[in-house]
Amino acid sequence: MRRPLAGIALILLLAVIIGLSIAFPPSDYIPAAQWGEALESAGFVGVIIFLVTGMLATSVGLPRQLVAFIGGLAYGVVVGLSLSLLAALCGCFLTATVSRRFFADIVNKRFPKPIATLDKFIEQDLFLKVLVLRLQPLGTNLLTNVCIGFTRASIPGFIAASAIGYVPQMLVFTLLGVGVRVDSQAQLMLSIVLLLVSVALGVLLYRRHIALK
Repeated sequence: MRRPLAGIALILLLAVIIGLSIAFPPSDYIPAAQWGEALESAGFVGVIIFLVTGMLATSVGLPRQLVAFIGGLAYGVVVGLSLSLLAALCGCFLTATVSRRFFADIVNKRFPKPIATLDKFIEQDLFLKVLVLRLQPLGTNLLTNVCIGFTRASIPGFIAASAIGYVPQMLVFTLLGVGVRVDSQAQLMLSIVLLLVSVALGVLLYRRHIALK
């Protein structure tokens, strides 16, 4: 019961944010607009700063949605989404790799049963399970990345599923950033529609997976 209610609460929160954005036009967000313009005007150096900062930020648990918002604000939909997705995936890879390289042996020795249970759970259908998890509106990105390093799961497979699962929500927040950048209410409204689609897709995949068991 708690998970559906949490998802509904997040959707309502985003609706409130978009409603406020319409009531108080994004053109009033001068600092945000200037921030995006400064990052874009820095050219290649700005791109590198964005990628490295986004990677480090997501690797320690900062929301990838925030990175996507800044990407949309600075670079628009296509480039902003592509750069923010690359940064988030690099952060995901960094966390999972560090977890496996430096902490997996220690954790496995201290908590063998929980890790064995987790290994058994993701032994089959890793791609689908990660995809469903990434599509949910409330997910602990850092915890997921850390825990995958404790298992024998394929990190490339984990990254591939994450890449697909990341897109819907990151696209939503990229569009939010673009909406602020160009003062577009249509972009803001499209964002909440896409978030609803993302949540519905995650629920559909989860139910289908359960039905096949």
